[in-house]
Amino acid sequence: MRVSLYGLTMNNLTITADREDDAIGLLGSLQIDGFSGFGEGWFNNSDVLNFCEKTDALISNMSGTSELIGSQRKADGSEYLERLALRCYVLSSSKLNGIIGVHVTLSKYPYTDCRKEEILKVSGELQARNHKLKEFSEELKSLLQGRIKTVVLKGDLNDL
Repeated sequence: MRVSLYGLTMNNLTITADREDDAIGLLGSLQIDGFSGFGEGWFNNSDVLNFCEKTDALISNMSGTSELIGSQRKADGSEYLERLALRCYVLSSSKLNGIIGVHVTLSKYPYTDCRKEEILKVSGELQARNHKLKEFSEELKSLLQGRIKTVVLKGDLNDL
């Protein structure tokens, strides 16, 4: 458990969804060591399922990476802003109680001609045990199917 000057801190990522036929908008909210922010990314349903499958494989093998990146693009197609990005990687490869790093980047869309100075952004690493990330992956699939409304990944190893 961590204690800050302002009381208890919680490190977690909360995701909700806005579903359409073949696409899903994921709205993420991150709280990490006193910092917080939010971002939204739109994905094809198959992209989210592919991320979950790669994450499950990462957990089974305790090697490799998985990522889900929703980004904003300029008119010429070049990427300039990650709105919601999740990158998973192994920190401790024990299959019984391994630790997975999840680097989260969330940012708010700039409303005046894409000025970088206007962008509100939060980025940080959550660390979770492999079985907790497995639960997160399964819940993300349920969110995609509309069976649940919210998914939470707690990234504080002291809470395990």
